[in-house]
Amino acid sequence: MKIPIRLSTGLFIFSLSAMADETIHIPPAYVTWVSPENYRDIRTTGGSQKRFQSNLFQRLSEHFSEMARVYLKPEQTLRIQVTNLDLAGDTRHSSNTGQEIRVLTSITPPAISFNYQIKQDGKALKSDSVRLTDLNYQSSVLGGSGSRALVYEKQLIHDWARKTLRK
Repeated sequence: MKIPIRLSTGLFIFSLSAMADETIHIPPAYVTWVSPENYRDIRTTGGSQKRFQSNLFQRLSEHFSEMARVYLKPEQTLRIQVTNLDLAGDTRHSSNTGQEIRVLTSITPPAISFNYQIKQDGKALKSDSVRLTDLNYQSSVLGGSGSRALVYEKQLIHDWARKTLRK
């Protein structure tokens, strides 16, 4: 009887840790991923969901930080609290390969919702809640990105930063 109890306790603790908020600090940005278990669509098409999610959050946090370096003054910081994420496309089962694939359609645009705050010397200069989406994402002309991973989601962040974070 003791083995099943320990196993179930371990699984319970693991499930709680998988649901915890995660903050990634890459100066000058702090990005907190709030309640990712409630996000609309961050499903992997293969491999470990935990590893995929960690990689996803790291890459998008790096992009927020890169945009902050480009558009903010050196003494300013950007704080982001991501409240929802819906990756471009939708996961479907492929009858050809027997695996999950991500299919991009016009009715599955990328979307991200977050709260942000720009701070300088401990004072908030600007803050807001935003929801970004691009219903025409498949027609967007995206230049020579070194990596095609998360290209539509990164474009949403780039467009927002260009309009909102100007020095």
